[in-house]
Amino acid sequence: MKTEDLKQQYYINQSYKTLTISKITSPAVAIVIALFLYQDIYILHFDFTLWYRLLPIIMCSIYFILSLTILKQYIRYVIPLYTIVLASGIIMILGIAYHIFINPIHPDYYVSNVSAGIQTVFIVTFLISSGALRYMPLLLLIPLSLFIFIIAMKTLLTTNEWTTLSNPIATAFFLSLLAFITEQRNFKDFILNNKLEANEEILSRYKFAMEKELTFASQLHRFIMPLNSPTSKISLYYRPYYSLGGDFYDFIFLDKTKNRIGIFLSDVTGHGISSAFITALLKHYLIVGKKYYLKPDKLLYYLNEYLTDTIGSNFVTALYCIIDFYKRELTYSNAAHYPPVIIHEDGTLIELPKTGKPFPIGILKKRDLLKKGKYYAVSTIKLKKNSKIVLYTDGVIELYNPITKSNIGSSTLFDIVKKHYKLTGNELIHKIEEYLNSHITSEFINDDICVIVIEV
Repeated sequence: MKTEDLKQQYYINQSYKTLTISKITSPAVAIVIALFLYQDIYILHFDFTLWYRLLPIIMCSIYFILSLTILKQYIRYVIPLYTIVLASGIIMILGIAYHIFINPIHPDYYVSNVSAGIQTVFIVTFLISSGALRYMPLLLLIPLSLFIFIIAMKTLLTTNEWTTLSNPIATAFFLSLLAFITEQRNFKDFILNNKLEANEEILSRYKFAMEKELTFASQLHRFIMPLNSPTSKISLYYRPYYSLGGDFYDFIFLDKTKNRIGIFLSDVTGHGISSAFITALLKHYLIVGKKYYLKPDKLLYYLNEYLTDTIGSNFVTALYCIIDFYKRELTYSNAAHYPPVIIHEDGTLIELPKTGKPFPIGILKKRDLLKKGKYYAVSTIKLKKNSKIVLYTDGVIELYNPITKSNIGSSTLFDIVKKHYKLTGNELIHKIEEYLNSHITSEFINDDICVIVIEV
């Protein structure tokens, strides 16, 4: 079968898949938006949202009727029509966001809501309708960029607003690239399954193209995480297992003086594109959940509620800390992640206890967690002057050492920290990296590695 014929067959298969799924999603979306419309008009008295919300409701209703009647006979129009329906949802979100920006009520909250809405539309689309993936970069990035440009022309944004708006752009760009890669990969897999006689040259080109695309995706993946530490008091070492990793970290300034910084560290099960998508979701919900930044346990509950039933069989271990450099206080909460380790000026090392009875994020809703006797809690401790705090993911201690024929374990990590406790945080990071490079070869790396050292 010729490549052009395969493209047509692939497109038809994707169209049937999209039609089946969209028969469920289109009325569901219409109902959800109708509930928002009711809330806006009768509870919040935001009558300006009427036409914005009516647009996707009308488009979803028309599409649903067509999907039950004649659309199967015109299968080639399924994906374009469904994409138009999705576009109406994005127009709704951008229209409401623009109205709010030029008539501000609570600007800080609504800037986050812009991020939430746009990215949620895209992510849900990716999960439930792969047939529309080919249109997603254009559908998402162009209106988002125009929206940012219009807002910039209409109002002078604060630093916080610019920061909040730049985060969804980076995340959207990253997700759009992954959508493109996934679409290309799906099609190439389809070709390979229908062309068993494909020769080594074709396979070689396919591998090279994918590696090139994944390398580029890896570079963008780093954009959703800070490339550098926010202050000289914090040192960082990050090394993904694949080009796209499942470890995720972020730094959050909690005051203008930078004396209080929130540090989020997590480890997603698995590797590659699936884990990278989940880290993008974590970034998104961290942006939207800004009201929980000062409440570590509440933040973990918030992330758990939104990620459960969303990330499939995957789960996330997480740790959220608040470092107050002025008061020398550490406040933290963890979700089945390794707790912080403290090394005092005299070389005494303490591994802090886990807070509450933690459980990984993304498995059980809060009510089910409590039924099992699991819960997230907060602990605050005072720190001695010149102490250091070490945060890490399991990739460090689960590395296989071919010399000892065992994992290096937490005891080895603690020994390195105790041996070099007088060094600066950055120097200590280098010592840990040197040990890993000298004792472990790349073939024995089986997980992402992340280590953060904070000097108090």
